[in-house]
Amino acid sequence: MSKQKNFTQEYVPINGIHQYFIHYPSPLHKEVILHLHGGPGSSAANFTHALSPYWDFCNVVYYDQRGAGRTQKKNKSKPEDLTIETLLADLKETIRYIKQKYKTDRVILLGQSWGTILGTQYALKYPGDITCYIGTGHCVDTRQEMKIIYDKLKEAIESKGHKGDTHKINNLHNLPHMSVEDKNYVASEARFFFLRTKYGLTLKTGSLLKLLFKSPIFKISDLLLMITAPKTNIKLMKWQTDYSVWDTTEYAVPVFYLLGTEDWQTPSTLAAAYFEKINAPQKKLYWIENAGHATDMDNPADFYKAVKKIFSALN
Repeated sequence: MSKQKNFTQEYVPINGIHQYFIHYPSPLHKEVILHLHGGPGSSAANFTHALSPYWDFCNVVYYDQRGAGRTQKKNKSKPEDLTIETLLADLKETIRYIKQKYKTDRVILLGQSWGTILGTQYALKYPGDITCYIGTGHCVDTRQEMKIIYDKLKEAIESKGHKGDTHKINNLHNLPHMSVEDKNYVASEARFFFLRTKYGLTLKTGSLLKLLFKSPIFKISDLLLMITAPKTNIKLMKWQTDYSVWDTTEYAVPVFYLLGTEDWQTPSTLAAAYFEKINAPQKKLYWIENAGHATDMDNPADFYKAVKKIFSALN
C-alpha cells in the first residue's frame, strides 16, 4: 500500500483479479461510504481529490470496477469477462473486504450513473450487506430516458432554428426503440451523443478535464484507459441499453436519491417519478440545485450537506 497526503491507494485480490482502491480514511468515524463509479468503465479515482474537503464525517472508499481504470490496467479484462453478474460478485467481495478493513458492519453504497444500476441491483439482491443505498445521476429505465432526452434535444435544436441539426435529430427518431443488434445502432448512438453534447445535455466535460489534470495521482495512462473504456465495456453498455428497474419497487433497505436539477444525461425527472413508487423502510429524495449528471462534483457543498442529513436520519 502507498500513502500520499490524506488518502491511501492499494491493490487487493478480489474474486480472481487485483482491484484498485483509493481510501479517504477518517480515524474518528466508523461509518464507510463505498462509491460505485459510472460508465461502465469510468473510474472516478482521479476526481476524488476535489471532493475530499467535504468528507469530515465518514470514511470514503472508491474502487475501480472490473474493466475500469487501474483495475483494468492491472488485469486487462476482455469484453466477454464483463457481465452484471460478475460485477455484483466483485462488489460482494469488495464489501466483505471493506467491513474487515474498517472493522464495521456499516457500509453505505453510493452509486453514480452506471453505479446506480450496480448499486440498485445489489441493494435488491443483498440488502443484509448494507446500511442503506444512495443514488445520484440515477438510471431507472434506459429506453424511457433516451426518449425523454431525444424530445428535449429536439426541442433545444428547434428553438435555435438550426436546420442542419433538425435534419440530424429527425434521422435519429428510431434510436430510443432501436435494437442494440441493429447494424446502425452504435453509429446512431454516437451521433446522438455528439448532438447532445453540442446542446449541453451531457456531462460538463470541460470542468471534469480540469479536475482530472489537477489530480495528485493522475497519469497519462489513466487518460488512455478512459478513451478505451467504451470498447472494453461494449457488451455491458449494450446490456445497459435495455435495463429497467421501473416495475421493481420493493426495497428492504433505506433508499435515498440525490438528483441534480439540471441532469439530462439520465433525466432526473424520470428518476424522481420512479422514486415516488418505491416502498422502503426509509426513503427521501434531495434535489441538488445547479448540478447536472456529476451531481457531487457540480455542487459538492450541497451534495454532502444532504449526505450528512442522511447520516443523521440513520443514526
